[in-house]
Amino acid sequence: MIIVETKTQKLYEISPARSHGENYMTCPVCSETRKKKRDKCFVWNADKGVGHCCHCDATFSSRTQLTSRQSKDYAVPVWKNKTGLTDGAVKWFEGRMISQATLREMRIYSDKEWMPQYGRDTKVICFPYFAGDRLVNIKYRGPQKSFRMVKGAELIFYNFDCIAASKELIICEGEMDALSFIEAGYKNVVSVPNGAGATDLTYFDNYVDNLGHIERFYIAADFDEAGLKLRNELVRRLGSEKCLIVTYKGRKDANELLIAEGGLAVREVIEGAQEIPIQGYINLSERYDDIFAMYRHGLPEGNRTGIAEIDEVIRWEVSQLAVWTGIPSHGKSEMLDMVTVLLAVCHDWKTLFFSPENYPIQSHYAKIAEKLIGKSFKQSDMSREEFDRVFDYIGDHFFWLDPYEEPTLENILGRAKQFVQRRGIKQLVIDPFNSLEHKRDRNETGSEYVGRFLDELSRFAKRYGVLVHLVAHPTKLEKLSSGIYPPPTLYDISGSANFYNKADYGLTVYRDFVNHRTKLIPTKVRFKNFGHPVSEGVLLQYNPRNGRYQVPPGGINLLDNSDWLQPQQQQQADFPNGETWTPGSGLPF
Repeated sequence: MIIVETKTQKLYEISPARSHGENYMTCPVCSETRKKKRDKCFVWNADKGVGHCCHCDATFSSRTQLTSRQSKDYAVPVWKNKTGLTDGAVKWFEGRMISQATLREMRIYSDKEWMPQYGRDTKVICFPYFAGDRLVNIKYRGPQKSFRMVKGAELIFYNFDCIAASKELIICEGEMDALSFIEAGYKNVVSVPNGAGATDLTYFDNYVDNLGHIERFYIAADFDEAGLKLRNELVRRLGSEKCLIVTYKGRKDANELLIAEGGLAVREVIEGAQEIPIQGYINLSERYDDIFAMYRHGLPEGNRTGIAEIDEVIRWEVSQLAVWTGIPSHGKSEMLDMVTVLLAVCHDWKTLFFSPENYPIQSHYAKIAEKLIGKSFKQSDMSREEFDRVFDYIGDHFFWLDPYEEPTLENILGRAKQFVQRRGIKQLVIDPFNSLEHKRDRNETGSEYVGRFLDELSRFAKRYGVLVHLVAHPTKLEKLSSGIYPPPTLYDISGSANFYNKADYGLTVYRDFVNHRTKLIPTKVRFKNFGHPVSEGVLLQYNPRNGRYQVPPGGINLLDNSDWLQPQQQQQADFPNGETWTPGSGLPF
């Protein structure tokens, strides 16, 4: 297993003999340099995930490597050891109420760096990001609020080193807010490295284990739309029971409050931070900010896939339960896979699969890769560069549960909770319903059991902000007089009408084998701002080369084989100004 030394943040590999209790072994830091190399001076507590060497006094914590991103070779910036600031920079900070003592403590300095916003070397203020003695990254701030970080360098929390010694931690949105809290006397403050609107949360994913000992989090995001999204995501990942919400007396952020009212006011907002409302009780006054934001910006419209014809009738949102059905071999899983892929590409949503029918994982992986790259998963079609690129992307965005590891709903949701906290998943796919080991109570009817099962899924979706997809097969259908089966609905699923009643989305996938077309039929969309049912459905054409579905343009069999993973794709697609993205078009990235 991989562990991290607390002071230097260096990674070491150890092999504890026991998975629980204390393990006595040689120290990964000092034993090789000692005369008594076999002296077991290092104690690893497997239950707590911490270790200590009684010889060199080094301390360690666990750091689980779940994705390839964590083993990435990051660029390393060069520390120039500059401790001075220009007179102009000092005066600028004085205007923001940040003292030179705080600037020296945080090792902030002035320099000239190339800024892409201006296309030239520009005077900048430099905010170094340290982990122990290791310089990890630098943020450059230029004129007119222009920013740049070191290309290819790792993302970590700003003021990362304060975490180890803190039981309570303030998390804010930017370096200036962090400096404002430090100026007010708080040393236990970090800021996210890349702003509230960024979707790259590797700084959280890679170091979530470092936060395990924190007893209380103060979420101090800006009071704007992006800040509210960041606040909600942090609460979702950290757990509402540990979080307090900081508001700024009508100000936008901590620095604006510091300038207007001073350090005492900053301390007051920390002291007055509010708990997340008790589960089961809704205090309307505590929801004012969220309600006002909805009033100001409009009801959420849901997230689009980029296929305009689908987006006209259904748009996707977290905290919802989607039930999928369809006749066997009509393409339910293929269609669902494409939706998860498009939501990953367009909105950086990560997905966790429990999908025994797609086992082994290599086969399912290949189908996901084909949809992303637009080519068959074979060496003669997909280049090695494309293979490597899609391998990294899938490792960051798609995860699979072992289908043979106690396939009960309780176990699946328990493991899914860990992936919410550690990887920030926003989609959970259970495919299909009948693959689970169902635990029906002795005196429980079939309908009662299905209702309870779906209630548990819905509660999970809402509590953790996850879009849950459930695939359920219909019961045996009666053929029409024409000799073909009609499209099933959620009422046709064996077991209970609860499949329709309790779902937020209801979807049927129906294939016309004669005309080689497939219909995606939204039979239920609970909230009108996310779409509406369409009895005739959306007519789609299947591409056997890559498993994609697309709307046939003018009836012409023109299949999309474009690469959806363009390098610029790493940016989030918010579809500004009402634009829609056609997969493969390169827009809006």
